[in-house]
Amino acid sequence: METNDQANRGRPSYYSSEIAETICGRLVDGESLRAICADPAMPARATVFRWLARNQEFRRSYALARQCHAEDFAFETLAIVNDSSRDYVKTTGVDGKVTWVFDKENFARQRLRIKARKMILARMAPRKYGNP
Repeated sequence: METNDQANRGRPSYYSSEIAETICGRLVDGESLRAICADPAMPARATVFRWLARNQEFRRSYALARQCHAEDFAFETLAIVNDSSRDYVKTTGVDGKVTWVFDKENFARQRLRIKARKMILARMAPRKYGNP
């Protein structure tokens, strides 16, 4: 016979609106479903997928959380685009003269970050951020 203590051990497997709300909140905050489900207090990914298949309310909340995360990700990308603080670096020549030089490495790195984020956004929200 199973005691109450035994039933509370392990990962949750039965749908709980509180756990579903926690999952969606963590998704909005930018955490991946893989990371959330790695938390021992959270259900396994297979359980979350089963909840998504069976529960329309959770499916809607989950989709909205993903959309909110994509929006936040897009704004972070814009912040990278608009940040010009490291475009130029100060260098000192052999004669001691200080000049400002365009930082090609930083520019290339920022371009790579933006490109990667655009690709991820296109997968996160293809209708909104995918290629036309």
